[in-house]
Amino acid sequence: MPERPAAPLRSPDLVPAGSGKAGIVPESLSHSRVAKSRPALMPSQLHAASLRSLMPEARRRTEALLEQAQRHFKVHIPAPDVRFDLRGQAAGQVRQAPGRVWQVRYNVVLLAREPEAFLAQTVPHECAHLVAFALFGRGIRPHGQEWQGIMRYFGAEPRRCHSFAVEDLPTRHLRRFDYHCACRNHHLTSTRHYRAQAGQTYYCVACRGRLAPGAKGQDSPATFPPGTPPGKTKGGKVTGR
Repeated sequence: MPERPAAPLRSPDLVPAGSGKAGIVPESLSHSRVAKSRPALMPSQLHAASLRSLMPEARRRTEALLEQAQRHFKVHIPAPDVRFDLRGQAAGQVRQAPGRVWQVRYNVVLLAREPEAFLAQTVPHECAHLVAFALFGRGIRPHGQEWQGIMRYFGAEPRRCHSFAVEDLPTRHLRRFDYHCACRNHHLTSTRHYRAQAGQTYYCVACRGRLAPGAKGQDSPATFPPGTPPGKTKGGKVTGR
């Protein structure tokens, strides 16, 4: 009796969909087929691909939260310039740039690492600062009860600091700018310098004099209009640094 030819072997990844076994692909076969049809993405390419979708999502969520707060609290909140240029270990930052334009800055490294937590916690965190400033002014504590209440309204936990893994990220070193009062020189961080450029006032804790830009002895304004009150005034900050 002639020997019957052996039936051809069928790869499990080619099982017809109606057989009930569709989608069962051995790991080795799956990887080999993917490698032939499409090259695997390098980590840098995966990072860039994820950021292309995450950055617009962070921007949309920022705009949506601010619009929601504007309707609820019936207050005008200027549209901020949303940027993704923050580096170091901070997840986000709100600042008023020269020209009184509000900026919201996000750290793209942490956004890519923890996208769900970043969108759920960091974005509301920064938006709550803008809402609090619009409602109560710049004289409030940054993470005081006003900010905390807005965070709860957004449905986020009012935590001051994030819990992302940042051990491998460099610490951000703030540039310092020379200022002076009547008795000494001061070195303000870039954060305070930009606030001063936007109209924030700082005073020395020793002589209670108002700080002026530049080191003592440089050609910079050291006198102020008559009637400038000593010590802390509305919107002012007392600093000893």
